[in-house]
Amino acid sequence: MRLKTFLSLKKSLLAFNTDERGSFVTLLGIGLVSLIGVTGLAVDYSRATQTRAEIYAAADAAALAAARTIGTPSEREQVAKAVFESNTGNLAGRAQVSFNPENITREGANYGYRVKANAEVKTMFGGLFGLDKVKMDVLAEAVGTISSNTEIALVLDTTYSMTGWKIDTLKKASTDLVQNLGKLSTKPDQLKFSIVPFSNYVNVGLGNRTKSWLSVPDDYQDPSRKVCWKENPVTGKTNCRVVNYPATPGSPPGTCYNDGVPYSCGGSSPKPAYSANVCDNVYGPQVEKCAMQEGAKHVWHGCVGSRNSPLDTQDGNYGTRIPGLMDTGCGAPLVELTSNLTKVKKAIKDLNPNGETYIPAGLLWGWRTLSSQAPFEGATSTESEPVRKYLVLMTDGLNTRSATYPKHNGNNGAQANTLTKQICANIAADKASNIQIFSVAFAVDDLATKTMLRDCALHTKGQFFDAKNAEQFLTAFSKIGSIIAELRLSK
Repeated sequence: MRLKTFLSLKKSLLAFNTDERGSFVTLLGIGLVSLIGVTGLAVDYSRATQTRAEIYAAADAAALAAARTIGTPSEREQVAKAVFESNTGNLAGRAQVSFNPENITREGANYGYRVKANAEVKTMFGGLFGLDKVKMDVLAEAVGTISSNTEIALVLDTTYSMTGWKIDTLKKASTDLVQNLGKLSTKPDQLKFSIVPFSNYVNVGLGNRTKSWLSVPDDYQDPSRKVCWKENPVTGKTNCRVVNYPATPGSPPGTCYNDGVPYSCGGSSPKPAYSANVCDNVYGPQVEKCAMQEGAKHVWHGCVGSRNSPLDTQDGNYGTRIPGLMDTGCGAPLVELTSNLTKVKKAIKDLNPNGETYIPAGLLWGWRTLSSQAPFEGATSTESEPVRKYLVLMTDGLNTRSATYPKHNGNNGAQANTLTKQICANIAADKASNIQIFSVAFAVDDLATKTMLRDCALHTKGQFFDAKNAEQFLTAFSKIGSIIAELRLSK
């Protein structure tokens, strides 16, 4: 019975389809198909829009990741590809995606990264209208720029242990940092650097001699004085003879240390047997002789020591002046904040290793160059206008000297570490300056020193880099530069 009913209905529908009276039903069917098609196209449009957004996000992430990567164009491309693919893996079932990466350089240096992406999104309903897929193109570009006031203090270990390949690596890393960030600066005087070389002491420069925050006398010379002595002049010789001297063995050298670096010292070479003519002197009556002895000269070379605790860890209270140290040698003078990058690069080029390590001195003076109060006046106050401040502290070893007030001639490394930690804490608490610290350990084996440097950076939400060799050190400075560069999506 059901089969007869179905065949009868089919026959009736076929007949109805050819009957003019069925035109309304036909139009209704077409309308329903159109409605379904429009709805399907809306679904496809929504899918395409969502896919486009996901591809844009993947391209943006890839461009930013590659722009932050320090390395060759090939290495940057690998990073871009990995990030892009990790963010588009879920699109495999609905879209065919490809991308074309491009490294952006400026004056020979990495400047940014560009990612172009192409996609074909498969439609679900568009085939009803001959639209099997939707094509789209996406472009993302991340570039670095210094668009806000930026002040950077480079606090550089120039102690004896930096001699040789280390000082060469430091000069290259620092110069590259200055040059690369300089290329990103969009306005004059927007980017400033200070250079603070340190060893036992910091040299603040002879030009600051008369400043109110510094206590240093004029160079002077002790008075000349008459010096007299008595002697018996030799009037002749007697009992001349040949004396034979036996061979003498040499003595092995000992071990001395400079800035914690061991080196051979002392010892003597063996001497062969030899003969010599020897006579006894004949002396005359004793006489007095006198001569004028020139007084010693006392000169200030720009080196400064420490105020007593707790001022030895503070930037302030300069009514108690900083002591200048007479007759004390130290490295090249610091360079106050300046936008003259040629001057900054020359100061880096002229660095020479000397002395031993006292990190508190370099760290404290690096802070002072970024502070808008005395002793220096070149820094911008964060309370008056927006400014980003960074302090890059690097050292290749532990504290080998400690404070003896006002000098740094002690050997108490633990005391010097305590002062270093206190200065780091005080910098972190200086909200008026709001300094972020990057610290770099350069081939440092001492765990306590590395922990101290790491904690110092983390106090200010900065970063610590443990560079075990020259390549890692150069990479560390490059990464610091990429962080300071204000990467942004330009497209």
